Amino acid sequence: MPGPKTGLELVKAMIRGGEKAYQDFFRISGGEWFDEAPEYFLTTYVAGAAGNGENSYALLEVPVNMTRKEAGAIRRGRPAMHERKNGRFDVVLYWANGNPRAAVEVKSPIWSATRQKIIPDIDRLCTTLVASKDSTFQFCAFLFYASVSKPNRKHDNPSQRLRALLGRIEARACEKVVEHGVKAVLVPGSVHSGNEVDDGAWAIAAVVVARPTGIRNFSGE
Repeated sequence: MPGPKTGLELVKAMIRGGEKAYQDFFRISGGEWFDEAPEYFLTTYVAGAAGNGENSYALLEVPVNMTRKEAGAIRRGRPAMHERKNGRFDVVLYWANGNPRAAVEVKSPIWSATRQKIIPDIDRLCTTLVASKDSTFQFCAFLFYASVSKPNRKHDNPSQRLRALLGRIEARACEKVVEHGVKAVLVPGSVHSGNEVDDGAWAIAAVVVARPTGIRNFSGE
């Protein structure tokens, strides 16, 4: 039996699942961009991609408090801002033994790197990850669909604008996680353009949050 997938392999599989969601929605909607799709459409494909393999399991809409107890990620004291212990994680990935391995929050669509779009989920994932150094969580991920529209200026390249947006999202997350003592890195998917060069661009990507000793496993092949 093959061993468990690496964390990076799981994140890349989820990104590919998100790209498949885009393609299927484009087909069934008669050509609409993914901006028109409900967020849970992306979430189901992400979970399916992560849980589709030996020793890889995923569940959707899992209670935060239950997941953290199962992982041994319990923290005493008042709840932190955005902790939302009575809420649910969009997706939870599990080790082969059934212990939680990663919490995933999904956001779609994202058009800008505003705090309200990014920070609450990043904060929640960080709080989960650092609740206990002995928890079974290996990493957490903020996975998202981002797009830029048709540019107003003729020579404004949409693919470059989208890459710049991804960079701003990563920078915003990296700035926030410092206060939690963890690290963040962007795992980008491919940048896709529309049928014409001026149709805009989109991508599925993920900001991975991990302890300093483990983040390097997500920053390369």
